[in-house]
Amino acid sequence: MKRILSFLLGLSLFALATTSNAQSIPADSTSLKAYAGTYTFESGSPVQKFIVTTDKGDLFGEADTNGKNKLLKQDKADTFKSTSSYGSVITFVRDVATKAVTGFTMAIQGTELSAKKDKP
Repeated sequence: MKRILSFLLGLSLFALATTSNAQSIPADSTSLKAYAGTYTFESGSPVQKFIVTTDKGDLFGEADTNGKNKLLKQDKADTFKSTSSYGSVITFVRDVATKAVTGFTMAIQGTELSAKKDKP
């Protein structure tokens, strides 16, 4: 009996340690689809359109027609960092009531740009 209790206690402690040390897991492909869509920047912005897509559980972004770059999940909610040479950080904005993604802000080279989702 003591052996079984020791085993169960050890197993519980292992599970607890594994859970508390776990890195944040990337969002699953279903939740990533909430970000997918076409976004339009404000008038006068150096970028006109930004297209967000999902592929095999990863999120990608393409500014105008400059090629897709992977967007890496960051610790902050709804925030991703582009693998582009610019290293922009994109923080998606959600509607307070519906929680639907309605746009994003992009921090890039000391500038912040805003875009609205075309069909939220």
